[in-house]
Amino acid sequence: MRGKKIVALLLLLVPFLILGGCNKKESKSTDLPTSYSKALKDAKGQTVTYYGFGGTETQNRWIDDVVTPMMKKKGITVKRVPMDIDDILKKLTTEKEANKKTGNIDVVWINGENFYTAKKLDLLAGPLDSKLIPNMKTYISSNDPDVKRDMGTSIDKLEVPYGNAQLVMIGSKQMFNGDYPTSAEKMMDWAKENPGKLTYVAPPDFTGSAFIRNIIYETVGYDAINKAPATKKGIYKVIKPSLDYLNELKPYLWEQGKTYPKTTAQMDKMFANHQIALDFSYNQMYAATQRSDGKFTDDAHSFVFDKGTVGNYNYLAVPKTSANKAAAVVLINTMLSKEAQTQRLKLKYGAVVPPYSEGKTPQSITDKLDDASNKYGTVPMDTLSKKRIPEISGKKIPIIEDLWKEYVLNAD
Repeated sequence: MRGKKIVALLLLLVPFLILGGCNKKESKSTDLPTSYSKALKDAKGQTVTYYGFGGTETQNRWIDDVVTPMMKKKGITVKRVPMDIDDILKKLTTEKEANKKTGNIDVVWINGENFYTAKKLDLLAGPLDSKLIPNMKTYISSNDPDVKRDMGTSIDKLEVPYGNAQLVMIGSKQMFNGDYPTSAEKMMDWAKENPGKLTYVAPPDFTGSAFIRNIIYETVGYDAINKAPATKKGIYKVIKPSLDYLNELKPYLWEQGKTYPKTTAQMDKMFANHQIALDFSYNQMYAATQRSDGKFTDDAHSFVFDKGTVGNYNYLAVPKTSANKAAAVVLINTMLSKEAQTQRLKLKYGAVVPPYSEGKTPQSITDKLDDASNKYGTVPMDTLSKKRIPEISGKKIPIIEDLWKEYVLNAD
């Protein structure tokens, strides 16, 4: 009789044991692979979804023409979904609030303020490190500041660098007579002598915001703003000289600073028509791509401030809700490979500089960048690396933008 009771009890427990086993397995499915070799094995037959900025056709073309075929050889299908990062974060946040274990996003292009938000909301999986991503070990030094912090936010192995960005100025050689304003002081002097020939895109545009931060670096220094508390009062106290500079510059800008270009595309067109003498880009090779496409003439030459310009990296991350983490790891490693990054240097793919560390960059890539500098008037890579200034905390950027709006845009 006792034996029958035990059997009956076991039969009652079987469904719960099965469910417990399923839950345990489901929990494991949310983890990253334990090694790259395991990721490569487990990823075969999977479809990995890559969510990136929808407005960059050259980068989309690189994913389609270069990365997707490389992944196909590994037995993995890539599905590219163009979507703005704000919408991506909303989607991931909604999935988290709904307590979804898996979602539709496997790899996301992210950096700066958006990474700060994603990390704060605990949306990203880790650790993504050189043990899991072999090409990180090959090409990126663990001592690089951009591997440790993203706009002041500790990365903690939650994202992987895959693109190098740095603000460059693109000047009309004819309008500047070859004497480019390589400091805030020289820019002010030239603007006063040539009213209406300078402007910048209004924040929160990424490039316009970067230009304002660069003026802050020029006028008060990186250390001062980097150490400032992330409060409106604290930042205003530090950057008031910078706001004063921008207000002094304002009446000498295009339209007397009463309005600003709303997009980089608008400013590009104004520069191409020689309506203004100066353009800006976060892509060090932008002058080359625009000249190659016939949008800019050979009159367009890049330069940087003597004190340097702000630079940062683009990153790739894997959401916690990724349903195909093995394929996500393989995709990130593939995008970081020498083969993919060499192709990415081509003008038709945007000529994006790899995020490789000094001393780990293949000579073939260095040679290609130097050739482009000689041919298209871009800034040599050794100059860019020496003139690169780190980004400040992503928490401070919207505060700076609000202060610019209040004390410059809307100033009497």
